[in-house]
Amino acid sequence: MLEKLDLSKKVSKEEYNRQMEVLGERLGKAQRLARDAKRPIIIVFEGWRGARRSALINEMMQQMDARGFNVYSSVRLRGVMQEQPFFGAFWKRLPALGHIAVYHRSWYYLKNANELADKEDNTKYPAVSFEHINNFEKMLTDDNYLVLKFFLHLSPEQQKKNIAKNAKTLGKAWRDLNPAIDESEDYDKFLPHYEKMLEATDTVNAPWHLIADDDPRSARLEVFTKIADAIEKAVQMPVEPASDKRTAATYDVLSTIDANKELTKEEYKEKLDKYQKKLTQLQIEMFKAQIPVVIGFEGWDAAGKGGAIRRLTAALDPLGFHVHPIAAPNVVEKQFHYQWRFWTRLPQPGTIAIFDRTWYGRVMVERIEGFAKPQEWQRAYDEIKDMEAQWSEHGIAIAKFWLQIDKEEQLRRFNDRQADPNKQWKITDEDWRNRDKWDAYEAAVNEMLVRTDTSYAPWTVVEGNNKYYARLKVLKTVIDLFERKLAEKNQ
Repeated sequence: MLEKLDLSKKVSKEEYNRQMEVLGERLGKAQRLARDAKRPIIIVFEGWRGARRSALINEMMQQMDARGFNVYSSVRLRGVMQEQPFFGAFWKRLPALGHIAVYHRSWYYLKNANELADKEDNTKYPAVSFEHINNFEKMLTDDNYLVLKFFLHLSPEQQKKNIAKNAKTLGKAWRDLNPAIDESEDYDKFLPHYEKMLEATDTVNAPWHLIADDDPRSARLEVFTKIADAIEKAVQMPVEPASDKRTAATYDVLSTIDANKELTKEEYKEKLDKYQKKLTQLQIEMFKAQIPVVIGFEGWDAAGKGGAIRRLTAALDPLGFHVHPIAAPNVVEKQFHYQWRFWTRLPQPGTIAIFDRTWYGRVMVERIEGFAKPQEWQRAYDEIKDMEAQWSEHGIAIAKFWLQIDKEEQLRRFNDRQADPNKQWKITDEDWRNRDKWDAYEAAVNEMLVRTDTSYAPWTVVEGNNKYYARLKVLKTVIDLFERKLAEKNQ
């Protein structure tokens, strides 16, 4: 791909200034168009060392409103990448609706640094494949993000000139600013690697723009033109709803579950004390082993999620866990991809994140209530599995619970709450409305359980008509998970 670029083309200073008068206005207008259309944009600048990315980005941003963009460098993320799944840092830096994120090196740099950095550099990042990258970018573009990727290509002769000039201008301190990858001594080694990267990640939804950069004026004009063209086209393109072309399928899990499991109060008290003492010990061991944990709770309204979470957290040191109650997204959360609020709540090594309702709202309440379009919730199954796979590959232990009660038991609990002044706050008009859609929710839950049950993030269906039984099953499942992860860690 790179060999096709004409590195000899040049633009005079006069011609550059003439064209920039027009391009500058277009860039500023394009930013305003994206803001008004609420179109989030990610611009990635990769390429050879010495490609003068900073100068290019600086000139581009002089034409834009600084309040509408942020500039990031993956070089500066090196110190935090080990503590989270690979894309965690980038999810936290997603642009809000109508905003722009500019990357002076990106996820591509970190992948390359893992594979090509000097062997003496001990900084390593979580592993990532080109497939991971393509999935990440597609997830964003499917959700109306515009992803623009530029690779700035230099000849080896021009690269050496640029590096020498930078060293002379910035002095000795410039060496300390160098990234982990230094291709200047072995250009021919890096060229095929970059070719492979570009070919593997040049996709329809996020194609590469290859820029001949030996002449910086020519390169900047081409980059700025492509950015303005892409934004203008994107904001004019209507978002067409996709038709549901899936073959109808029947999923049936819940009908096979007998929600009635008997357990006496005496048995409950005895085992509760035993399980909670065991969890207290295991939490300490999980912290020492630096294993992060994600525990997600879903279930019918009044199924006992809160009670199960209270018995679980009662055994844990409060400094080592955080409970995240998930409701409808707030004003801020609506500015981002639906997964953003979960990526930004991932636990630190050795700690536990507990979610009272989860990312599965995408394929349940958002599906049933029409908050997500058919094409959005239909693709969410694969998006969620990919997200959980990345968490698991990073070493996060994952438990997912569906608390199952039957319709009669739910009605009994609703009536009990309605009649008890101390519990009336637990029952809302929305709960009754959801109950009227029981069959639709049951179908959605059945599909969710079948399509997102994996070896790395399995579902545990908890028979919940008897609260004592349900709470103990949750505790025992978490204990088993902790013991299994500790054993794997010690192998």
